[in-house]
Amino acid sequence: MKEVQLVAKLPAYTKSILQALNEAGYEAYVVGGAVRDLLLGRAPGDYDITTNARPEQVLELCQAKGWHTVDQLGHNFGCVVIVLEGEPTEVTTFRGERYDDGDVHRPAATWFCDTLLEDLSRRDFTVNAMALDSKGTLYDYYGGLEDLRRRILRPVGQAQVRYGEDALRMLRACRFVAQLGFDYVQDGVSGSACGMPATPYYLTNVPVFPVERCRGLSLERVRTELEKLLVSAFAGKGLMLMRATGLLQQSCRVRHNGADHEVPILPEAEHLLGLTQNPRFHLYDTWEHTLLAIDNSPRELAIRWALVLHDLGKGLPNVRIIKPDGQPSDPGHEAQSAIMAEQILRRLRYPEEFVRLVVWLVAQHMRFAPMLLTGEKTLRRWLRHEAVNGPFRTQAQLVAGYKQLTEVFLADMGATHARENQQLMTEGRSLGDQVIAMAQSSMPIATQDLAVNGRELLELVPKNTIKETFAYLIERVQSGNLPNEHDALLAALKKKLARQERRSEQSSTDVAKA
Repeated sequence: MKEVQLVAKLPAYTKSILQALNEAGYEAYVVGGAVRDLLLGRAPGDYDITTNARPEQVLELCQAKGWHTVDQLGHNFGCVVIVLEGEPTEVTTFRGERYDDGDVHRPAATWFCDTLLEDLSRRDFTVNAMALDSKGTLYDYYGGLEDLRRRILRPVGQAQVRYGEDALRMLRACRFVAQLGFDYVQDGVSGSACGMPATPYYLTNVPVFPVERCRGLSLERVRTELEKLLVSAFAGKGLMLMRATGLLQQSCRVRHNGADHEVPILPEAEHLLGLTQNPRFHLYDTWEHTLLAIDNSPRELAIRWALVLHDLGKGLPNVRIIKPDGQPSDPGHEAQSAIMAEQILRRLRYPEEFVRLVVWLVAQHMRFAPMLLTGEKTLRRWLRHEAVNGPFRTQAQLVAGYKQLTEVFLADMGATHARENQQLMTEGRSLGDQVIAMAQSSMPIATQDLAVNGRELLELVPKNTIKETFAYLIERVQSGNLPNEHDALLAALKKKLARQERRSEQSSTDVAKA
């Protein structure tokens, strides 16, 4: 695609800002990820602009145009946020940066510079160091366009310098590999993939990162990058780069009660690489199986985290056994993995509801397989048990949980020999659909899940029995012998009350006769 064609793809508000700056005599360029994505034929998430205009000059221009700015956000760093057509655009003055050892992420000093070349020289990767002007001219001083064509991610300049400036760039490298599916290249050391053709995760040459600098990064920043990686199209590739370079084994920091504390990122995954599995069921080692399962799943954070953690218990001394045929087995690994998952997610400070859900997905991920050989009654017993004892407060949460569990199950199964058996995969999907339908139709949990409300029940029962009345109706529906339908629920309750009244009358008669 010719670069001039890219300008036509810019939103009207972006063109307006570029044009206004140019007409005022300033240079202005769309820069960074938006240029990269346009060249890849993707829709950018936002459009950042860089200019030689100083912030006060940008603000003066906005005032003259009647454009709204957001509290001069980032003014001290040369950034003005312009809101045009309801869309925010960061307009940043050309700047240079200097780092020192005092902070592994933030620059020690920032200053304005005069040229686009100087500004682009501080960028992290070549594919993010390109700029596009309003006429469609592409400025590419570091070979970013060629790297896009070669599908490689390469730092601007010396990798050790870039990572020595900002440690977060190491995590961003892994995240961009996951988002773009590119191979990472550093100082002539290629991280291109090799190994089994079906799962190209292993690296021919492992790049060297100064990973110990991660200890100075905040947990919040590390978790944000990790989450972006996990929900990417090539998450397995990004995780392999994290593991190969040692990032997963590192720690970050969290401040608590005025002091910094180390928080391990994910060292528990270390033992999975090269951990063999029974070849009767598995094509790959446990780590490669995990990565393939992740990439086979929907890009939803809870599902992806569940698959990262689902086999952590495998290979541990208290789990692994060797069967008489000499093959390894890990009975009950899902329970051990769930324990580890809870510890890891709490350590990473995820919300309680999210922790409970992911831990449940990990603990339950083996339950579907035996259900393929059993009937509806077994499914209902399992479903009812989880409705009562699981982490769900409402029927809607239960249904959503089983939808997610179905995806975890299918992704896990699809990373084994089962992926070669289309009928088995189809049966697995059908089983998931069956249990989801059952949860939707006949597994109420909370009172609001029933097709009757408290006001209607109070017309039939005393107020002090309303709680046990709801519990009775929920139990009847969950057991499968009463549909969750308005008239059916009221009819069942009336029959129950009639039986109680007859027993009461009979009891009174018996007492009178005595």
